[in-house]
Amino acid sequence: MPANRSRFRSTVALIATAIVAGCGVLVTAPGIAQGAPVDCASTFSLFIPGTWETDENADPSQPVGMLKPVADALSSAHGRAVEIYTLPYMASAFDNGHTYADSKADAVSRAEQLLADVANSCPGTKFTMVGYSQGADAAGDIASDIGNGKGPIDASRVLAVGLLADPGAGTKGTATVGPRTSGQGIGDPRPQGMGACPGASLDLRPG
Repeated sequence: MPANRSRFRSTVALIATAIVAGCGVLVTAPGIAQGAPVDCASTFSLFIPGTWETDENADPSQPVGMLKPVADALSSAHGRAVEIYTLPYMASAFDNGHTYADSKADAVSRAEQLLADVANSCPGTKFTMVGYSQGADAAGDIASDIGNGKGPIDASRVLAVGLLADPGAGTKGTATVGPRTSGQGIGDPRPQGMGACPGASLDLRPG
């Protein structure tokens, strides 16, 4: 565990620079959209924490857990041009009466509704999405749906997707950042692939 955590800390800054891929265009940094309405941020950045890092009543304006350094880096670099939103959801795994499947479904449902609401309210806003562990499981599924034309927003509005310790690692269309490991995630690759959203993955498995 210490080695994995050290590896994560030493490379986490890449999420804010190189571990991103815009839907349809591979980029080296999460570009900031221009021309959004005055009441809307140019870019809406959705962060989905991992298991036990948040709950349904958490403050979405406060980054938490492993993704906090990423959120802080984006905020520091781009200020008010980026709205950072950390998704409150169950974040459970076979505890508090909820299964992992219940918790992930809660994250997906809340995230999809949020993305659709922001997209409708702010037609000029673009999106980035970053998830860690269970959050990456949910974010990756949503990105796959978006990339295959079945998501809550159009793929053309997604600037970047970053997945850390993704249970769906190995999904066609993702690019691994950092040391490559063999095998795939415990959740198996997403059968549809990433479509027009070639997400980026940082693999934190031992090895």
